Amino acid sequence: MHRIPFFLLLAAALAETQAVAIAQGTVTFNLEPFFNGTNYSESGVWFRVLIPVSGQPYHDYMVIAPGSGIANVPTNSTPYMFFIRQYNPYNYVLLSLTNGGAFGLARVDLADPIAPSYTNLPISFIGYRIDGSSVTNTFVTPGGGANYFVSYQFGPDFASGLLSVRIDAPRWAMDNLVWVPEPGTYALLGLGAVGLAIGRFVFRRKL
Repeated sequence: MHRIPFFLLLAAALAETQAVAIAQGTVTFNLEPFFNGTNYSESGVWFRVLIPVSGQPYHDYMVIAPGSGIANVPTNSTPYMFFIRQYNPYNYVLLSLTNGGAFGLARVDLADPIAPSYTNLPISFIGYRIDGSSVTNTFVTPGGGANYFVSYQFGPDFASGLLSVRIDAPRWAMDNLVWVPEPGTYALLGLGAVGLAIGRFVFRRKL
């Protein structure tokens, strides 16, 4: 019986780590500066404006703004997305993966899109899970004249098992949304890397 050298197992572990790093995504909204529309995709995530109430033909738009140079909006070092309900009180933005797979959310930068902001603005993320249940994380912007973004961490309920997430707030500004695929995907990637490395080693030893 051949023993698998330690360096080979280490290489497989490193391959798994690299695969995990690649699998994680961050939506920076730098892809299309000055975007204005109802559908936007970047880094494996699809954002779309939905109107849940029939007979409501009007909708609002998602907008990507430059980080600076525009009055009455937050100042940021890079472009960001914002959404304000003006024409339809029922529409909202729903996000999911472009491949339809399950995912988790780790972190997001949020702000009130109307700045300076003198009141707290609750921004809720409602996650719809594979098992049919839903979970909610609500973040509150600081107010007090704020014109900047704050980084928020999602709770453990958002770590995995999400099929889509509704952003529920009358207005919001967002940047640097960090998402991760299902933990099961990590395991499959790791097993694949280890299996491939072991297979190659055994094949070479037989030769």
